[in-house]
Order: sequence, then structure tokens, then C-alpha cells
Amino acid sequence: MRQLVFIILTVIIFQEVSAQKINWSPELSIRGKAKMKRLLKMDSSSFSAVIAQYKTFGDPDANIQEFTLPDMNFGEEYTIQANDQNLESLVELGGQVYALFINTDTEKSQVIANARLASNSAAKLTSIGSIDYKRANHKGTFDFVESQDYSKLLVIEYPPYEKYNMEKFRLTMYNDSLDELWATEIKLPYLDQEFKIVGNQVDKHGNVFLLTTYNNILSKQNKNRGIAIKNYTVMVYSNQKNKLKEFDIQLKDKWVNGLNMSFNNEGDIVVGGFYNDSREGANSGTIYMTIDKDSIEIKSKSLNPFSAGFTNQLVYGRQQSKKIDLEDFHFDHFISDHDGSIYMTAEQHFVRTSSYFDQRTGVTNYTYYYHYNDIIVVKLDSKGKVMWTKKLAKKQVTSNDNGDYSGYIVTPNKNGISVFYNDNLKNFENNDSEEIRTMNNPQRSMTAMVNINKNGEITKKPLFNLEEQETIILPKIGKNLNRQQFILLTKKSRVFRFASVVLEH
Repeated sequence: MRQLVFIILTVIIFQEVSAQKINWSPELSIRGKAKMKRLLKMDSSSFSAVIAQYKTFGDPDANIQEFTLPDMNFGEEYTIQANDQNLESLVELGGQVYALFINTDTEKSQVIANARLASNSAAKLTSIGSIDYKRANHKGTFDFVESQDYSKLLVIEYPPYEKYNMEKFRLTMYNDSLDELWATEIKLPYLDQEFKIVGNQVDKHGNVFLLTTYNNILSKQNKNRGIAIKNYTVMVYSNQKNKLKEFDIQLKDKWVNGLNMSFNNEGDIVVGGFYNDSREGANSGTIYMTIDKDSIEIKSKSLNPFSAGFTNQLVYGRQQSKKIDLEDFHFDHFISDHDGSIYMTAEQHFVRTSSYFDQRTGVTNYTYYYHYNDIIVVKLDSKGKVMWTKKLAKKQVTSNDNGDYSGYIVTPNKNGISVFYNDNLKNFENNDSEEIRTMNNPQRSMTAMVNINKNGEITKKPLFNLEEQETIILPKIGKNLNRQQFILLTKKSRVFRFASVVLEH
């Protein structure tokens, strides 16, 4: 009987399916234990998918499968063996995919980073960085950042952690042939233990933007002494000017959290996040800042308090007295429109852990619950003033799956933005209801397409038609090709396929 009700409900819902043009790739067979990791090298003619192929022992190999566009057929395929040179990452540079390797030279007490073309295992390795160390358990780390137009590669070298040393790191920029363009060492007046880089971007000119945090301790005279305050700073290094500039985002008598940064259509860096008037209180509004790409000066900055109507939405359904903790929200997408306005989207996500001790085996078992809930959408005009703020009610809770089927993907369209995520089937019965059902079984979920137009009006429909209704998306593996087309990964049973979606509204 329950199965019959499910079928009837599905048929009714799909009468309202979204009318988009979807072109499918061939079925992708992944043997053994493997996981799709990311998309690379996307342009109008092709894109590449990176698949981690796990083995009984050692690190996984990386399989790269290319797909041609617009027909979505298989292209070139090759494998990078993990034991070749200790594969660390893959990056896109100058229209090609490069493999990055990290190895330890114990005789020289150095950690060394090398790079080569991913498709040619016989290609010569190019050294792109090294870090000296004194202790084997403190070797330092690397970070690799592709530029906005994939013409440059930034290598960040972090020396071994020293609790009471002042923060320092090295920046080295390479062109698309891996020739060194410049290098500099940054030394800062912050303790290593208190400082952290939480975001990094490189523009097409090679300017480096770092979103950083450091913690201060409130004075002993303060009643809340001992509480750490997280301060945000945007650091910009311009090699042409040989100068490091800092833009402090700390607000007097306010708390800032959930910040992120990206580029707008003009190439300026934009920074967005939340602020509130007290540490314990609910968030009061959003902060927004633009840094000019040429002058490296603040172009605009604004604080935008939430309206009373929006604040009232930030509750858990019937629990009207319980406000949503916006410390769990983080801005992760910035989408620029043709008129200079921008959409910022933030999602609430966190992980809960439970454990129990099995007295028979003496083993403690852990269960990890991945929560991906509401989405907040903020639209600002070209001056940084909020035009409207909306909440998309969503609740996804899964266990021990790394949240692979949760989260969302967002893309621009002609009239605003579109948001896609896996939802509980019953949430399509009444889109206006705040009493949403939890998506806790991805195999029984349905992919929602939520359109938000320029005026903040919201519509929601299924993305796939009735024949494809068992297809679910993996939202973390997706990428925009242009303002009307994007690529996403789908799974049906044990079969993976990519979908090229063209927005027709």
C-alpha cells in the first residue's frame, strides 16, 4: 500500500517537472571502491572528471576521464599511479591538467613539491617548492591555488608549526609553463598558534588575496575574559607594487562570522559574511565589501541588518523560541549579474557524532551525522546595498556518507539564480509549508530545482522527468560552464552519469 501511494504521489509531482534541456553522458563504470572527486579543465569543448580509485594498501590512484562537449561522449582516459611520486593534487593550468607531487628527502630534511603534465607519466618533473624541517613529525605543508583565469599557479609554503613563533609563509607564482614569475616571504606580527588562512584567491594579474583569521583574548577586566575573539582580515599582495596590504574586517562592538570571498564580473574581490551585535545573540545582518582590482583599495563596504520579517523566519518550524545558530552558516557562492548586482548564498551545515562501546568486542563504534539545512540567499545592488534576503527551507541528514548526497549547487540563469539539491519527495506536495520533511534516504529522494528571480520570487519543481526520477545528484561535484549551462554528476543505483543542463527559462 505504501509503495502504491509513493507511485501515485510521484506521478502527480512529475506533472510539474522543470522543462530544462538535459544531455546525458554514457554510463560511467567505476570498478571496486572508488569515488568521484572533482571536475577539471572545463571549457566549451570538453571537461575532465577525477576519480579516486582506492586500493587495499596505499593511497588511491587518480583516474582522469575526459568528456567531449556538447555531445557528452567519452574522450581521453589515463591513470596516475599514487605510488609514482606521492600524488598530492591535480590542477588546471593553461588548458592542461598538471599533477602535483609531494615527497620527503630525509637526507636533506626537506619536503619537496614537484609538478608534471598529468597525461604524460614520462614527462619531466619540475620543482615548485621545498620546505626545510628539523623534526620528522613537523614537516610543514603546501597549498596550491589556481588563478582566476587558470593562467598562473600560486604555491604557498607553510614552514613547520612552532607554537610561540610569529607567523610566516612563502608565496611563489608560476606561469602556465611552470616558469617562476616571482617569490616573496611574508612575515606577520601574529603568533603561529593564533593565525590561520581560511581562504585564498589569485586574480588574472597575479595579485594574491588571503582571507585570514586570528584570535585575541578578551582583557581580564571584561566579564567574558578568556573568550577567544576571531578577527578577519583580507590580505592583498601585489608583486607589481611589492606591497602587502591588510583590510581589517573586525567591527567595533560586533561579531563577524561565516565570511568568504570571490571575484565579481569586473574582477574585483568581494567579501561577504554575517555579523551580530553580541557573541551569544542571533545574527543581526550581513557585511559586504568590495576591493578594487586596480587600486587595491576598498571600493564599497556596507552593513545590512536583517529585516524583522526575515529574522522571524530563522526558527526551527514549530520551535518558535529557538533561533537558528548562524555560526553554522557559511557563504560559499557569489554570483554576479549583468547589472553589477550580486547574489550571495549561505548554507547551514555541521556534523554530529555519536558513539557506543561494545563490551563484547572492546571496540568503540562511531556514527557521523551530516546535517545540511536551510539556504540563505542575499541579493545586493551594485553599491552593496541589500535588495532582499530569502530563506530556502531545506533539511538533509545522512550518516557515515561524508554528506556526498547533501548540500546544493547554484547557477545563474537569465532571470536570477537556480538552486539544486536532493529533497524528500513529500516536500513537493506543498512548497509553501515551513514544516519540511527531512531528506535522510538519498536513494528515495528527488532532485529539486528552485528558481529565484531578480525580485526574490521563488518557484520549486523537480529537475528530472518521470523516466529519470530515480536519478539523484551529487551536489559537490558540479560546475558552471556559462550563465545558462552547467555540468553535474548523477547516480542511479550503481551507475554514474554526467548531465549537461541548459536552463531554458
